[in-house]
Amino acid sequence: MSVHKVVVLFSGGVESTCMLYMYLRKGWLVYPAYVKAGYPWESLELERAKSLWLYTKKKYKNLMSLRVLTTLNPERVKDRKHDKNLFIPLRNINLVAMAGNYALLKGIERVAIGSLGIYPFPDNNADYMKRLQSLINVELLTPFMGMEKHEVIRGFSEGVPLDKTLSCIRPKRFLGKIIPCGVCEKCKERQEALKHLLL
Repeated sequence: MSVHKVVVLFSGGVESTCMLYMYLRKGWLVYPAYVKAGYPWESLELERAKSLWLYTKKKYKNLMSLRVLTTLNPERVKDRKHDKNLFIPLRNINLVAMAGNYALLKGIERVAIGSLGIYPFPDNNADYMKRLQSLINVELLTPFMGMEKHEVIRGFSEGVPLDKTLSCIRPKRFLGKIIPCGVCEKCKERQEALKHLLL
């Protein structure tokens, strides 16, 4: 009996971490991949993601090494206003292409991305992902497509250390710890979604 394998695009945020744990609980061999493109939030985000990976590795033997993949930043995002309308051109196709290359090198047939499809960007919807699937040689999994962030949390966060996740475009280091800014759009979305756990 063959074991399912999947490359999971993993940033250490809420969706990617819930997705990581979902496949780990299924018993799949999970190969997390962080794509680094030179955005200003990445160094601290990656540091937190590595810490979360170490924490999770102690619980799941089917979690493979965290691979950092490097691509080019398509534009100078740091020069733009960071709000809910921040569209990063080629973002998802870059993520999928990098993870797809890694999957093929490892002999893995599946790549999973935690896109919700709720943001008004041309590369963030089910139709785009289907068209992207037709261009690559791996199966593209989008298990949370069409969900709201709070629905992902409610349905898939059991056993997930949400307190260790980071969804922030301006994280900072304070007293030796990496903390979210608390005011950016990513932080607001995360805070709003977590409120639903208390309802």
